Amino acid sequence: MTLYHFSPCSFSLANGDILYRDIRLSLDSGLSALIGRNGIGKSLLAAQLAAQQPADCYLLPQLPPTHWQQLRLADLLGITPILNALQQLANGHCDTGSLSLIDGHWQLQDDLCHELQQIGATPDLWQVCSSLSGGQLNHLRLWWAFYQQRPLLILDEPSNHLDSEARFWLSQRIARFLARPKTAILLISHDQALLQQASVLYELTSIGLHRYGGNYAFYQQQRQLQHTALQQQRQQAERNLAQQQRQAQSAAERAAKRQQQGEKRRGSQATILLDYQKNRAQSAVSARRTQEQHQLKQAQQQLQQVKAQQEIIKPQQFYLQATAANNNKLWVNAVALQLAYGNRQPLSFNWRNKQRVHLQGRNGSGKSTLLQTLAGLLAPAAGQLQLNCTVHYLDQHFSLLNFSQSALANLRQYCPLISETAARTLLASAGLRADKALQPAGVLSGGERMKLAMLMVSQHNDSLLLLDEPDNHLDLETKTLLAEALYHYPAGFVVVSHDQHFIAQLGIDTVLQI
Repeated sequence: MTLYHFSPCSFSLANGDILYRDIRLSLDSGLSALIGRNGIGKSLLAAQLAAQQPADCYLLPQLPPTHWQQLRLADLLGITPILNALQQLANGHCDTGSLSLIDGHWQLQDDLCHELQQIGATPDLWQVCSSLSGGQLNHLRLWWAFYQQRPLLILDEPSNHLDSEARFWLSQRIARFLARPKTAILLISHDQALLQQASVLYELTSIGLHRYGGNYAFYQQQRQLQHTALQQQRQQAERNLAQQQRQAQSAAERAAKRQQQGEKRRGSQATILLDYQKNRAQSAVSARRTQEQHQLKQAQQQLQQVKAQQEIIKPQQFYLQATAANNNKLWVNAVALQLAYGNRQPLSFNWRNKQRVHLQGRNGSGKSTLLQTLAGLLAPAAGQLQLNCTVHYLDQHFSLLNFSQSALANLRQYCPLISETAARTLLASAGLRADKALQPAGVLSGGERMKLAMLMVSQHNDSLLLLDEPDNHLDLETKTLLAEALYHYPAGFVVVSHDQHFIAQLGIDTVLQI
């Protein structure tokens, strides 16, 4: 059953380029998904759709607001007015505005405290968001989205940062939400497990929006069939065009030959007869040329129609250009290391210069805390830590980016030895071409920010990479390219990821459970 019909949506970039035009979408009850490459405009389209249904729809953005770390949890979730109204009521003060705010949220404070305890966080609604892990924070943002009982949810990359337990919780909440009548979820995701639960998939591409009536496996099958059919149509159209061009060329050559022969006979025949024959020949040639041009034009149009149905995707590649010495140098040595947050059990480990380490653990266990400790951003609570290398840290929230500066300026500032030409080449290889490289990092999509940040940390020799969920926000193709680049990366790295398929491609040789 179709619940929502949205007005056509269009969006143009600041330079006048059209990102998408006249996108029309109708949303059925149940779970629908919107997929597409990084930077194609999915989050922008989601915001436009949500704005058309302000009373019914709750939009969970892909990224929390800038400077979220300094916000209190209640402020981030937008529930401060409700909590204040509850407190005023508890103090004996009551007015119509407060009761309107509280309506439907009488148990909000107790329910949220319970949810905080469930995910292993302190049950403090006024704590600063930086005290929570990325997974815990995303869990709470999702909890609030479902808690409001709106009939329409648009969830932008909801499984980012979530561990396997939290992803299972998300799947259950989706199922429970959709068990209510006349409810719908539009899911924007690159998570194949989540996409398998969808009953309808929409793919946004540079040539428009395409609907597939099924889950991700069905989409893959149909997409491959379409691709094969279009390839065959294009090859046939190209053959037809080549044949028409050969026929036109052959006819022109025959006409030229006949004209030469006519000129030779001109001296032995009467002028009137020759002129008559010439006029007849010219009329026949003109008619034939008109027919040939028409057939040639039809063949060209047929080829253009097929090409218009095929999206031109420029190839991408991650160039991680660091080098590492061939020795087996000890880079990291930790003895009874106790973290400032998360799991307080002492950790002892040592890593050498080419080791590939996967940090495992639940949301909130301290994986990011360990990376921040290795990066020198946090002091350990106890124990010893010795570093014999430089480190470059890519965190979950792109903290190394200056959002007001362009992608090109960010890369050159972080990697000052790289020339502008080389920097542009690196950015273009990752899909940040031309004007995109000159846009402020703050207007890039989550996937594009991750590509930029990954390039920035990976252009340094003999350095240990600390990668906190580098696969978040990336589309499936880009995630595969990153995995391949890391597999061939010549130096060591430490990675946090909850995507086991991604981890399996990295050549991991060491696992540290936190």
